[in-house]
Amino acid sequence: MGGTARDLARNVAALLAHDSVILAVRNQSTLSPGEAVEIRRAFESELRAGGARLAAAPPAAELQLTLSENLTEFLLVAELRRGGQRDVLMDSWPRAPLLSPTPVAGAPAPVTIEKKLLWEQEQPILDVARLDDGVLVLDPARILLFRGPQRQSVPIVPPHAWPRDLRGRLATAGAEFTAWLPGLACRGVTQPHLSAECRESQQPWPVAPGATAALAPARNFFEGRVTIDSWGSRDLPAFYSAAQVGDTWVFAGIDGRARLYTRSWEARGVLDQWGADLAGVATTCGPRILSTRPAAITEPDAIQPFQIVEGAANPAGPPLDFPGPVTALWSNGSSAIAVSHDPRTKRYAAFSLAPACGN
Repeated sequence: MGGTARDLARNVAALLAHDSVILAVRNQSTLSPGEAVEIRRAFESELRAGGARLAAAPPAAELQLTLSENLTEFLLVAELRRGGQRDVLMDSWPRAPLLSPTPVAGAPAPVTIEKKLLWEQEQPILDVARLDDGVLVLDPARILLFRGPQRQSVPIVPPHAWPRDLRGRLATAGAEFTAWLPGLACRGVTQPHLSAECRESQQPWPVAPGATAALAPARNFFEGRVTIDSWGSRDLPAFYSAAQVGDTWVFAGIDGRARLYTRSWEARGVLDQWGADLAGVATTCGPRILSTRPAAITEPDAIQPFQIVEGAANPAGPPLDFPGPVTALWSNGSSAIAVSHDPRTKRYAAFSLAPACGN
């Protein structure tokens, strides 16, 4: 990994041509903090050897070094920004084969995520619900039901212009369902055929299993008033998403920081460098939290499992990569629904994410 860091640093230094640069390193992999520090030292050393000068403040160029991984290799991605110019360079090195791993006493079992495609279309997908015999899809203009070769739909008439970053939520109970959109709630059934009635509503949304909150008017985030089963209600900073992991609730704030709370609503810590979408999932090796990356809306994204230990977030498995941004992530308890947008094909795809313990 040191050789890979030095090789990548030489290529970056050639682009910088003795300019000064601000370096930030983000570890989105299962590499230990010590290994991440070793990679940074090798990278910085080679940058300086190539003539680059490390700075601490603008107007220097900005360099984001990200450590990531997939099932076969570790990835090192350097994103260099200078004025309006952006260059992305990457390199990799193979992971050690996981043939007969020897468990470490007390170490948490790694969590891998199985991704299954549920539906794909050109129109934005807001949420998807799996049924026993089909799939229910919510998009900005309609509710769709796919049951084998049959396709049914119910149009949605917005009571006002939708906000730019539109969000939506689906919840099912047997043949009944509810769809939430900004200022609108649609209730309907899927049997014997699809039907729904939509009315203006400011009803709180289910933001996670056991928790509800009201969407801020004409915005894409939730107001701070949260109600959690058996915890009661509380006013918190506005947030994009919420997730439960064990006896802790985590809220992804609109300021880019995730805040942790205990059952007595005591602040347990603040986490940086997480994305805006979180989902708590129950696994056979304990509760885990899925988080997106703090990536730009045009960049590739990933969802990675984490374990919360004493207010700190530890990677609990490899990230699951997506070709474009993850636009929605909702928990169903033991699984999750994720929607992503592929900037190459211009299509949206909804996936079921099933976490599993072990490699």
